[in-house]
Amino acid sequence: MGSYLSTSGTGSNKCPMHQTKGIDHIVLLKTKPDATSEQIKSLINGVNSLSTIDGVLSVSIGRVFVEQDWMDDRTGGVTYALRVRLRDKDALHRYQDDEGHKKIIRDAVAPIITEKPVAVDFESHLVMG
Repeated sequence: MGSYLSTSGTGSNKCPMHQTKGIDHIVLLKTKPDATSEQIKSLINGVNSLSTIDGVLSVSIGRVFVEQDWMDDRTGGVTYALRVRLRDKDALHRYQDDEGHKKIIRDAVAPIITEKPVAVDFESHLVMG
């Protein structure tokens, strides 16, 4: 079972290595079947570069998979998913307005997707296992 890290109060027992409350930005992409390996590499490198934006705590991107017999295909055609963990809602606003972010969407994402991505944002607590 995971443990919940609390940042309530002003005591010195806060864990400085972990931000316990933040914003998760999730994006689901449907890439074109003919997207080249170079285009996919550009997408992944571009997304990973988002970690340099002020307020971004972590970034991850990966290919969606359904490989096991016990796994139902619930992807709805989604081929890549990405998650950006941000410090707070102000950081999300800066992230959305960042010119580097817009450039990645324009140059690396838009050319290889089949439809507008699904994107959601939510506030959450970090739970460590």
